Parts: sequence; C-alpha cells; structure tokens
Amino acid sequence: MPSMNDISSIYCSNCKSIFLFGTSINLTMASSEQRSYERSAGAEFRYVDRTVLIHNATERFRSEMLNYMSGRLEEFSSEMKQTTDISPIDSIIKQPIVSALDLAAINKIENELSSSSTISQQNDDNKKVSIVFPKKNFRMRSSILTELLEVSHFRSIRQIFISILVIVFLQVAITDLFELGTIDFRFDVILWNFSNLSACLRLWIYLFLSTCIGVYCCFHFWAYKRLSFIPIVSSLNTTEKSNKKSTSLLIFDSIWFTLYCLYIGLFLFFPVHYILAENYPIVTRMIILIEQVRFLMKTHAFVRENTPRALLYGQIHSEKDKTEHITENQLNDQQAYSIPNSPCPEFSKYIYFIFAPTLIYRDSYPRTSSIRWNYVIAQLTQFVAAAFFGYYLFYRFCLPVFRYFKSEHVTVKIFVLSILNCTLPGALLLFCAFYGFLHCWLNAFAEMLRFADRQFYSDWWTATSWSSYYRTWNIVVHDWLYTYIYRDCHKLFGVRYRLVSMYAVIFLSACVHEYILALSFGYFYPILFLQFAIFGFISMLILPQRTQNIAYNIFIWTSLFIGLGMQMCLYSIEWYARQNCPRVVNGPLDYFIPRSFFCHDINDTIIIDIKSLINKNHFDL
Repeated sequence: MPSMNDISSIYCSNCKSIFLFGTSINLTMASSEQRSYERSAGAEFRYVDRTVLIHNATERFRSEMLNYMSGRLEEFSSEMKQTTDISPIDSIIKQPIVSALDLAAINKIENELSSSSTISQQNDDNKKVSIVFPKKNFRMRSSILTELLEVSHFRSIRQIFISILVIVFLQVAITDLFELGTIDFRFDVILWNFSNLSACLRLWIYLFLSTCIGVYCCFHFWAYKRLSFIPIVSSLNTTEKSNKKSTSLLIFDSIWFTLYCLYIGLFLFFPVHYILAENYPIVTRMIILIEQVRFLMKTHAFVRENTPRALLYGQIHSEKDKTEHITENQLNDQQAYSIPNSPCPEFSKYIYFIFAPTLIYRDSYPRTSSIRWNYVIAQLTQFVAAAFFGYYLFYRFCLPVFRYFKSEHVTVKIFVLSILNCTLPGALLLFCAFYGFLHCWLNAFAEMLRFADRQFYSDWWTATSWSSYYRTWNIVVHDWLYTYIYRDCHKLFGVRYRLVSMYAVIFLSACVHEYILALSFGYFYPILFLQFAIFGFISMLILPQRTQNIAYNIFIWTSLFIGLGMQMCLYSIEWYARQNCPRVVNGPLDYFIPRSFFCHDINDTIIIDIKSLINKNHFDL
C-alpha cells in the first residue's frame, strides 16, 4: 500500500505535468492564433487581388462577347436583305404602332417616373447629408475629471496644485515681511480690476434684458404675425390674392432678417463703446466682452433652431389638411423636425437655455433629480481658489519682470529667456483657467440648474493633433461652431470646399478670441490670432489626424507651452510699454501700432536691470 509521501509525490508530478501541458496548449493556441491572424490578413489581401483580377477578366469577356454578337447580327441582317424582300429593321421600328394619344400618355407616365426617381435620388442625397452631419445628442453623463477625481491617485494631483498655491501665497507674504517689514497679500491689482463692479453689473443687466426680453418678444411677434401673410393653399390654382400674400410674406421676412442683423451690430457696438468710454479695467472689460459673445451665441442658436420650426408651422398652416402635404423630403429640409404645436417655444424654455451651460438650443434637456448644494459650494470654492492661483502666478512671475519695461534694455537673449521663463507660469495659468472655468464653474451652474449632460470638455491632454485638441478642449464652444458655422458653410460651399468650411470655423474662433483680448487690453496685438488661425491651421494640415504615436502628443504639449509663454511675454511687454512709453502716433492709429517696438525714452530716471530680474525669476521658478 503506497504511503502518503508517495501519493503526494505522484499528485505533484501529475499537477506539474498538467500545468506544463496546459502551458504548452496555451502557447500553441497563441502561436496558432497569431499565424491564423497573419494568414487571414494575407488571405484578405490575396482575396482582394483575386477579386480585382476576376472583375477585369469578366469585363474583358463581356466586351468581347458583345462585339462578337453585334458582328454576327450585322452579318445575319445583311444576308436576310440579300435573300428576301423584307423591309429594313429601321423602317419597321420607325412605323407607329400606337396612336398619338396613347403615345402622349406613355410619355406622361415616363416623365412622372423620371421625376419620382429624381425625387427619390434627392431624398437619398439628403439622407447621406444627414449621416455626414450628426446632431448633438444630450444625455446624462458626468465630466471626465469628476470621474477621475473619485480615484485617490488623481485626487493627490489636485492636492499637489493646492500645496503649490499655498507655497506661492506664503512666498509672497514672507517676501513682503522681509523687504517691507509688514505682510501685504497684494490685493491692489484685484481691487483695481473690480473697482467699478457696480457699473459692470448694471451693463450686464442691460445685455441680459435685451437678450431675454427683446430677442424673445421680437421672435414671438415675427413667428405669429407671419401666419397672417401666408396664403391658404387649396386644391384649385392659386389666385391673385394669394400671390400678393406671398409677396407680402417675402417682404415681411426680409424686413425682420434685416432687423435681426441690425440688432447684432448694435449689440456689438454699444457695450464696446460703453466700456471704452468709461475706461473699464481689464477684468471687468473681459467679463462684459465674454458675456456679450455668449449672449450673441445663445441668440443665434435660438433663432437658428426655431426659424425652421416657424417656417414648417407656417407651411402646415397654409394647407387645408395640416398634415396631408408634408412629405418626407420637406421634413428633411426642415432638419427632420416633428410637427410643431406652435411656431415659437415657451418663454420658460428660452430663459432656461440662457442660463444652461450649453450653446445648443433644445426645448428640453436631460435633468437630474435633485440639487446637491454641498457640491455647488465645493465647486465655487475651487473656482475662487483657481482664480487666486492664477492671480498670484501673474503677480509673482510676470509683473516684476515687465513692470518697468524699456525697449533699450531688451536684447534678443533677454527676450528669448523671458519667453522660456514664462512657459511654466503660462502652463499653470492654462490649467487654472481650464479647471476653474470649464470644470468648476460650469459644473456648479449645471448642478444648480439640474443640467445632466456635463461633458464640457474631453480628454484634450491626450491629443496627438491640433484638430483633436481644438475639438476636445472646449466642447461647449466646439458644438456651437460645428452646428451653426461648419454645417452651414459645408451646405453652402459643398463637399468639394470642405477645407474652406474648416478654415471658416478656425478663422471665426480666432477673431473672437482676438476681439476679446484686444478690447480688454486696449491695443491690437494679434499674437493669439497668428498662432491660432495661421500656424495652428498649417499644423492641422501637416500633422496626421488619427495616430496614437506618443511623439505627437509631446509635440502638442511642447508647442502649447511655448505658445503660452510667448503670449504671456509679448502681451505683458506691450501692456507695460503703453504704461511707460510715450505715443508714437496720435489718434486711432495708436491702437494698432505696437508701442513696444518704438519705445525709446533715454531721459527716464528709472533704470531697471531686466536681465537680473529674469534670472531672479528663473531661480524662483
């Protein structure tokens, strides 16, 4: 009888053999799968080659058979002519078989069939276009950082940034304590920027009221009033009265379109005139300009989405049977709208859209069940912390370097060093703007409004091309540009000029960014416009669009940091040059000529060694 040791040794040897056998089977299966995959890939290419060869051979055989059959028919017809007295085939074909009335009926049926085929072809084309341009679908989803910050590893990254803010805050306080003998938290720049906050709020209220009440009331009046100009179509031919009504409707719509364009122009002019006349500080100017652009985008989205609705409702109103003559093609032309109950939505839907963190109008959005006020307070607190972080970064690393700028002290070496030293503060400011506004601010408002779709951005940090970065950095603005600019330009110019539609989107976005910066700073210095509309578009055409190569992601980050450093350096130099240097020209032309290029004031008593400040700033970084 075998002992326990013998049984265990036999059992262990069996286990080892089973394990080795299983491992060999796995390796054999993996190698066989790899070989089968390689064979399948090669077989696929060989299959394509054989398919092409078979298709070419079939076409050659078909053409040869047709030539042979036509030749044999010609020989047979010539032999029949010589042996018999049958009239030629052409004369037989030309003889009329049916009467003239029957022939006219046949032609009418053929015309109807050809027209129906063209309509069906147009419907197919419309369906293809709708596939090319998908609509924005809102659904309940969280922001990416909200999901990532549930993991402790990613929360530690946020805590690192908080510790950096504390260190910068203490550095400023301790430096003031040693140099000035007192602690000064340096709120003077903040107080200056918000010195006319009451006037800023008053101007914002005017913009808000004109957007809410003015736009909605005018659109409501146009949508309902135009129904009285629409002729009622009957089964009989239209009369002279209906033709007059059609002309009146065209004039009425043209007048209101002109008034809409005039409103946009006045909405752009008066706030700019007011902030320049009152000499607003930088931050309050930027708040008014950003809100002005936001209200304009909201207005255009509301009008653009509801104008087809009003037209479709008027078309239904003009029919005796309100659903009889609405064909599928007409619904496609109206962006496949459901039959509306009214030509204009309710005011409550419009006012919700004004505050909702989206620029795409819908009558309804996915909503959450309740409001988490603790979450709202946490997001607003983090927004304020990010704003203070950006302020202290600017105050510590940018303001001391460029405050006393004089062009005779700046050499090429110092200029390059200043750009490189501004890359890290510029990158941190980018992170503060992204986290503070696109994540905290928008999530706070979405939570207060129970707005469930929180995809305000995507994973832009993994972008390997500038086109991917533009699409994922700010999805809220990208959706508006894609829906109301790119799609309309694409329909206007066609598929052949797709590149023109792409550049129209980039050019408009660059112009709006430069519009805000130029009016906020008080001078035109198109650094961002050149980087965005020219170099960015060229890199979009050069870099591959779909690649997972990590080298391209490194290139995006490197060029982004250098571009931010250049913007921070050049805009700061021009700002302080306009504070310290005399004008080169007088009048409006001074707004467009960079004063930092012509700043020469040798008799000034303040001499600052910018090079030493830059080296000191580099050591601090």
